[in-house]
Amino acid sequence: MFLFYQFLTSFLIIISPLLLIIRIIKKKEDKKRFWEKFCLQVKSRPKGNLIWFHCASIGETMSIIPILSYYEKNKKIKNILLTTTTISSFNVIKKYNFKKLTHQFYPLDHTIIVSKFLDHWKPDIAIFLESEIWPNMYKILKTKKVDLILLNARLTKKTFARWSMFESFARQVLSSIKIAYPQNKDTKKYLKNLPID
Repeated sequence: MFLFYQFLTSFLIIISPLLLIIRIIKKKEDKKRFWEKFCLQVKSRPKGNLIWFHCASIGETMSIIPILSYYEKNKKIKNILLTTTTISSFNVIKKYNFKKLTHQFYPLDHTIIVSKFLDHWKPDIAIFLESEIWPNMYKILKTKKVDLILLNARLTKKTFARWSMFESFARQVLSSIKIAYPQNKDTKKYLKNLPID
């Protein structure tokens, strides 16, 4: 299953320029920063430890503003990396003018791109929000021994059923999660019943 996923992501990389052009026309992508999704345009990594948060969209980004504010004031944390997938979420975060925070758009989930991203940023810990589960990223985070936390985790009955159909694949991906904090009782039940090592 992982080989099929690798094939699928490689195919998507090939057609992604066309998809991105369409999204740029629809103003769903930043025409100056879409290269970040290929890890071809990255900001400099500041010195010191770095805590990484990943949110998909505006709702998830808004939900962690208090956490970002806490780490902004915490002198033990030198740098915060925030990745998002949407322009709207970036527009939200830039209003807060966090001094420690660097924003990047989340890279496409291809082994080569993900490896390049992690080699550049070298996060000390990765915190993903809700249902942001990316097989290649999770696998390489585990390989690089970066602790992965799934915060406010959310799994629906449909998602649980889909993961359960591919037990070996689910085990490879989800075993990368060190700690998961579910947002409701159903998610807690599903996480306990998923085939995780």
